[in-house]
Amino acid sequence: MKHFYFFIISVLSVCLLQAQNYKFGKVSKEEVLEKVHPKYKEANAAILFREHRVYYDLNQNTGLSLVTEVHERIKIYNKEGLKWANKTISGYQNGTERDDIGNIKGYTYNIEDGKLVDEKLRNNGIFNEETNKYILKTKFTMPAVTEGSVIEYKYTITSPFTTSIDDVPLQFEIPVKRLEAEIKIPEFFGFRMHYNPKSPIIFPINKSTETFTYRYTQKSRTGQRVVSTDYDQRSIDYLLNNYDFKRNDIPPLKKEMYVDYLQNYAAYLRWELKYTQFPDSPVENYSRTWEGVAKSIYNDSGLKQEVNRTNFFDKDIDKLLSDTKDRTGKLAKIFNYVKNKITWNDFIGFRAESGIKSAYIKGAGNTGDINLMLVSMLRYAGFEANPVLVSTKSHGIPIYPTRNGFNYVIAAVETQDDFVLMDATDKNVAIGELPNRAMNWRGRIIREDGTSDWVNLMPTVKSENITMLNMQFDDDMVLQGKLVRKLNGLHAKKFRDDYAGLAKKDYIPVLEKNKGNIEISDVTISNEKAIGKIIKQSYNFELKNAMEIINEKIYFKPMVFAGLTENPFKGKERNYPIFFDFPSSDSNTINFLIPEGYEVESLPESAIVDLKNGAGVFKFVVALNGKFLRIESSLDLNNIVYSSLDYEGLKNFYSEMVNKHSEAIVLTKS
Repeated sequence: MKHFYFFIISVLSVCLLQAQNYKFGKVSKEEVLEKVHPKYKEANAAILFREHRVYYDLNQNTGLSLVTEVHERIKIYNKEGLKWANKTISGYQNGTERDDIGNIKGYTYNIEDGKLVDEKLRNNGIFNEETNKYILKTKFTMPAVTEGSVIEYKYTITSPFTTSIDDVPLQFEIPVKRLEAEIKIPEFFGFRMHYNPKSPIIFPINKSTETFTYRYTQKSRTGQRVVSTDYDQRSIDYLLNNYDFKRNDIPPLKKEMYVDYLQNYAAYLRWELKYTQFPDSPVENYSRTWEGVAKSIYNDSGLKQEVNRTNFFDKDIDKLLSDTKDRTGKLAKIFNYVKNKITWNDFIGFRAESGIKSAYIKGAGNTGDINLMLVSMLRYAGFEANPVLVSTKSHGIPIYPTRNGFNYVIAAVETQDDFVLMDATDKNVAIGELPNRAMNWRGRIIREDGTSDWVNLMPTVKSENITMLNMQFDDDMVLQGKLVRKLNGLHAKKFRDDYAGLAKKDYIPVLEKNKGNIEISDVTISNEKAIGKIIKQSYNFELKNAMEIINEKIYFKPMVFAGLTENPFKGKERNYPIFFDFPSSDSNTINFLIPEGYEVESLPESAIVDLKNGAGVFKFVVALNGKFLRIESSLDLNNIVYSSLDYEGLKNFYSEMVNKHSEAIVLTKS
């Protein structure tokens, strides 16, 4: 995707800036009265002002700390925008050191009886929690928020982890009227600034240096019997590398269909530490390779220790595999054993938070506990199993080698030709399948000897959705029919995710939704809980008003509710790549009996449409044999990722499908 520089400087925006007071607490009546965003009318909320400051504080007693100050003012336009009144601030802890999230102040502004009133965020509305051993969270919900409110808050994060600067966000899902960011880094830290390579927008940053003097008092004592104390005023001069950003009218992220994770395309600044060089100290190099990162995580984060622990489950696994000789059967038994015995607690991470032994006893754990346990059991059973480090979709794709580039772990069994990937945190995945959160380009497998390689995480095997409809009109011209559907692979997993355990009385309305005047009965589903097997579904239906009579001719769309009625790609252009969930083969076979007393006057024509040299193929085949009409419609998506340059071709490809599925047969009286 080509980047372009985004400059928005206008006389109007400058005039508005001069008139606007962004000082904390100086919210205007006009801001609260504003009904819609002046430029983005569809916006549910807008950031009126955001200030993000990062600097280092040197204290004689406590040493060096990294300080982040944030001030935000947000306008809530409607009910959908109320979620912006909920704020979560994340921090980090490691052993005895932790980020300090404090200095939280907030107010909500409303208009009551024509007057501007405010409501203060109280301390009892601020909550702290430890997500796990490493992540801290501070949460609050702004008080008295309603449609039209303006909320304003600020906070400070003081961190002892001076070698790690968090991303500085420059774009959000809602528009920003004014954003200011300032990052000041002492020359001791050799940081390299990165833009988000996936963002279509790059904002230029002003870079400069300035001299800074740190003054401190050094106390010294001399003498033996009579001690004298001297105070010496000293100073350290050093350079500050400054990064400054000020912009008006930043557009929101554009919501589009088939995006892997929208926030991955937001503009931001990311900071990579290359080296440190403190006064009177040698240069310490922080540059890494992915091989070095993987090895460091394996050795230093407990992975090596956990995957080699076997003395607490060995007897159970021996009993489990006692009557199984083939490797395929052993693999399936161990995988299902871990899935059924250990429940995922919804926490992610590549470390085993509880430790696999504790998780085994408790029956619950995070992703590290569960999948490292799976690796350990597979190794015990003789498989060449290893952990694979992953960055989830919401975590993004790392743009340089760093331990922070990964936040998840899965298991892999290495064969002569390939890798078999497994994730036992998801009850509905089969061997070789991953949950959607983990299907993010590639992961890093770490072998027992410390070597590592990249592993493809994207699904490559086609999942099938095969549907057959047998239909005919009764004497009252009501369409009577039966549907039979088979789902395998990730189509079956999606069905289980959405509908497993749903009672039939609750599932029938789901089936009838958006199918017109239909009545569905005799629903059967098999293999719903048999993970890895084909789901088979069938039901009978009556569809009224399925045809139109014009001048004694019947116009009937044979694809009925099985066809594609709307193109998912409607925009004139596309900003982001297109991601389909997995390779797929979707087929619909329609068998229709021509009613007595009628004959076919016209039929849709057969067609084959190719997308990008076989990346996708749509086939629409029509055959009439006496009174029997058969239509076979199939869509094969072989590639699942397309660039924005492919958008026009995809749009036309789907438009052809919609047109063919919308075509009618015409019947006349014989």
